[in-house]
Amino acid sequence: MQLAQIINRVRAYTRDTTGSLFVEGDVTSFINEGVDRFRRIKELENMVYLQTNTQEPILLPIQFHYLLAIYSASRCFTQDEQHNSAQLFMSEFENKMFELERDIKNGSVIIKDKDGEIVVSTDIDDAVKDVYFARSDIEDVE
Repeated sequence: MQLAQIINRVRAYTRDTTGSLFVEGDVTSFINEGVDRFRRIKELENMVYLQTNTQEPILLPIQFHYLLAIYSASRCFTQDEQHNSAQLFMSEFENKMFELERDIKNGSVIIKDKDGEIVVSTDIDDAVKDVYFARSDIEDVE
C-alpha cells in the first residue's frame, strides 16, 4: 500500500471521506508514529517514515500495511475525543502487532528488505547460565 492508500483507509475508518475532520498532516504524522511502534520489533527496526504519497512501507509485509491505518485512526479518534473508538482501534492494533511479532519469531512470517533479501533476526534467546558453581565438584553431604 502506498501512503495515499493508507491515508484513504484512515479516512474510511474515521468516516472522514471529505478530509474535513482530520488534517492530512496529522494523519500522516500518526501513520509515521505507527512506524515507530513497529520499530520495536527487532526485524522491523529499519523501517523508514512515509513522506511521499507514492512511498510504501519497507520491511512490513503487505498484508500488515493496513495496521498503520488502524493506528492512525486510533490517534485521530483520540484527537477528536472519541475515546471508545480510539481504544477499540488501538486494541486491534496491539493485538495484531503482537500476532505479527509472534509469527516473525516462529518463522511463519518472513521479513524481506526492499531487495528481496530475508532479514535475519539478531535476537538471541536469553538464558541464565550457572557459571558460579562447578556442579561436578559438589557432592551431596548427609
